Amino acid sequence: RRCRPSGLDRHREVIEAKAQLPGATKRGIYEYLLDRCYAGEEPPAYNTLTKWMRRNGIECGRPPEGPEPHPRFETAPGEQMQFDWKESLRMADAEGEVFEFNVFSATLGYSRLHRFVYSRTRTEDDVMACLLAVMAANYYGHPADSMTMVAVTGTNGKTTSASGRRVSARFARFAAAAGFELELARPRSPQTKGKVESSNRFLSRLAVYEGDFRGEEGLAAAIARIEARCNTEPSASTGVPPAVLFMREKEELRKVGNMGLLESMVADVSVQAAPPTMLVRCRGREFSVPRRCIGRRVKVLAMPSGQVRVEMAGETVAVHDLSAPGGPVVYDPAHYAEALAAKARYADADIEAAARANLELLGRLGEGSL
Repeated sequence: RRCRPSGLDRHREVIEAKAQLPGATKRGIYEYLLDRCYAGEEPPAYNTLTKWMRRNGIECGRPPEGPEPHPRFETAPGEQMQFDWKESLRMADAEGEVFEFNVFSATLGYSRLHRFVYSRTRTEDDVMACLLAVMAANYYGHPADSMTMVAVTGTNGKTTSASGRRVSARFARFAAAAGFELELARPRSPQTKGKVESSNRFLSRLAVYEGDFRGEEGLAAAIARIEARCNTEPSASTGVPPAVLFMREKEELRKVGNMGLLESMVADVSVQAAPPTMLVRCRGREFSVPRRCIGRRVKVLAMPSGQVRVEMAGETVAVHDLSAPGGPVVYDPAHYAEALAAKARYADADIEAAARANLELLGRLGEGSL
């Protein structure tokens, strides 16, 4: 059916010009027409204008030459890695305990291999520690040429400048020692951050674990399972699983010459064997680790921010606050309950209460009386 002429046809030039203005809306154009073009006349209804614009292909904010194109951007093996945060996540476990956390995500440009690292906080300390964990997972390698910088956070958890366009001096020294270059991502630039944003979409799968994991360790395990699966599924961009292409890309990754030096730039590092008490030493206090760490070597990192991170085989297994209140012994309640669960004299119903009572006594060790 042929379209009948419309009274709006005579204002087409004006409508097209106004639609191209930044921030213009259909409602704004309608109000303009009432004010300037229909004085003393019966105006069309607002819905009539919207239908007329849609029928004639006129969109607000669309330049005459069309929207900005985003062509596919590829990199050679070992040339680029993009990283970012999936931040301010909140989930409850099977017992109803709520966890607020972030996930650091890193993606190699050629293979699309994804690495996800659980983190309670999102500071510059965390960025550097997570990068070290990714380097270890990637066989102590990083791209030989440059690394795309998607977000740099300071010790206050915010960007290092109001515009977010600066890298802190400390981070710059870290990058120079590691031997990679930093490139800050530009807004709306898929060539610099599109691949890591794609990896963040995989983390939406985490939502189905709401109420179906146990403790922080169970949450980290769920994230690890998502990482493993997304690396074995064919990529929508390449048609090949990232893990397969990584076999080619890892040959181009430059080896980090002195991992110990990089770790010392991030934190004070000590290597210890976790004893049956599940406690490791750090700056005059003892901090707990999960039961599975007993008898194994762990790295204890004392961060400048006062955070204590414990890593085993490249995985962060415990995070504590060096200034946490209490005595010289600091147990994570989940770690302590896990230890008591192994004792036959505690029935399941008594474990939580017994853990609370014993932790209270441990917290008073430094007071001189119990």
